[in-house]
Amino acid sequence: MASSFAAYNISLNSSSPTFIYEPFQNGWYALDGDPDGGWRTSFSDIGTWPKPGVNNVGTGVPLRETFHDGANVTMHFEGTAVYLCLTSIGSSFTFVVDDSPVSTTGPATDPACAHSGGQIMAYADGLTYGNHTATVRVNAQDNPDFLFYGGLVTVGVNGTNPVEQRIDDSDPGWSYEPEGVWIFSNSLSNTSSNYAVGDYNTTRHWMCSYGPSYTASYTFDGSSAVQLLGMLNLNMGPYTIQLDSRSYSYNGSDLWRESQQVLFFQGALDPTTEHTITLINYDQAAPNAQQPVGPDFYPCVAVDGLILTKTTPTLSSAGGAGNSTSPSPGSSGRSSSTGPIVGGVVGGVAALCIAAFILWLIFWRRRHTRPTSPERTEIDPMLDSLTEVTPYPMLQTVYSPIQGVRGQSTPEAYEGASTPMAQTASTRSLPLVTARTGRRDGKADRDRHTAHLQPTGRATAETNSVPSSTLPPPSRDPSSDRPDITTASTQELVGILNQRLRNEYRAENEDLELPTYEPVA
Repeated sequence: MASSFAAYNISLNSSSPTFIYEPFQNGWYALDGDPDGGWRTSFSDIGTWPKPGVNNVGTGVPLRETFHDGANVTMHFEGTAVYLCLTSIGSSFTFVVDDSPVSTTGPATDPACAHSGGQIMAYADGLTYGNHTATVRVNAQDNPDFLFYGGLVTVGVNGTNPVEQRIDDSDPGWSYEPEGVWIFSNSLSNTSSNYAVGDYNTTRHWMCSYGPSYTASYTFDGSSAVQLLGMLNLNMGPYTIQLDSRSYSYNGSDLWRESQQVLFFQGALDPTTEHTITLINYDQAAPNAQQPVGPDFYPCVAVDGLILTKTTPTLSSAGGAGNSTSPSPGSSGRSSSTGPIVGGVVGGVAALCIAAFILWLIFWRRRHTRPTSPERTEIDPMLDSLTEVTPYPMLQTVYSPIQGVRGQSTPEAYEGASTPMAQTASTRSLPLVTARTGRRDGKADRDRHTAHLQPTGRATAETNSVPSSTLPPPSRDPSSDRPDITTASTQELVGILNQRLRNEYRAENEDLELPTYEPVA
């Protein structure tokens, strides 16, 4: 089976003209259906052979019977498998597919033959998709009986979930030519011998003019397989089927009147393309064909309808076959919006998930680039010996310059600061000046590198005095060469601050130099 085709089975009984019987005998009443001369049409429940006529209706399962040695039945088909149902009574047979003998047989209980009445199933499956010919040849001696019941052919369809749609012969899509020649019959309006008992919807179109201009045509699309149904009878004859410029010839003559028979079938149709099937009551290989009964002896033909097989299109198909089918007659041509809606929802959810992930990633990276310790690296104003941090009191008034510095020159930044609201940050106590870096050390490193600035004397406010109980104990520098900050000049205080800030900055930023602060002139 080609990868683009799905298997689809078409059942055919022995009466279908798609089986070609040789020697052909049906329709020639002079031999009275003698099976010794070739194949004859019969039924499983027939006990007495009727007189030839157009009103003989069989009962039971249809079959073909022969006693003739060398008689054969042939099926030409396009597909991948064929299953033939038969009964060999005292005779043997040869099964050949594409000129190669095939010995595979199976029980008639197989679904392909379970309802046929046969006892043996000869089959060939797994064939490469394409045109094949299967033939059963009868090897008979001493008039043994051989019965053939038809079978099943596996064709291909473009898609899955095949559904059959019936097109009646009265459908307005049919074109019967020439006008006025074709006769419409149904069981309600016609009481003649040609009333349509057994036909689909009890209607048929028929005519008895023979020639290439007598046609019945129907154009369709959206289908992967087609079957043409019609009636067989003694007054039927050769006919031709045209499908998309290809022609096939058969013979509808039968000793019995049989309705809804498969006159033609074909699979592997492109559902995206329009197809036109035409029945022509003529065969150029038999231009002078006649029927055995009737006033003018011209072969008749009858149309009962079509079976179109619709499928669900697959994502891809070979051979240029389309991926979608056209709406069947009576169905809505609107396309479903479920696919776009679902696609939009899925796309929106995916976009939100991606955006959320990006935001989470940015937040996570920023969080992990921050210092892991909540402690700040600052110039700590407490002594190493202290076990408790005692912050400086935040007074509502601003400290006045230290008394020991009053005798020196006052920086310009201090001039004009006559009120606390006008005083700038440069007049605040030095320990409030902090230096932050991008790296934090542990507690031990911070204690080791931090230089503590503590005022040793009592700072006197210009408007309010600070009680001694609110000030931390005095801090003295152990280095003898370091000037006392209580008596140091402004220049010396700036130098001390520069040195301490530099030491701490170098401890935490080894490769960077801290700029040197200059006192305000």
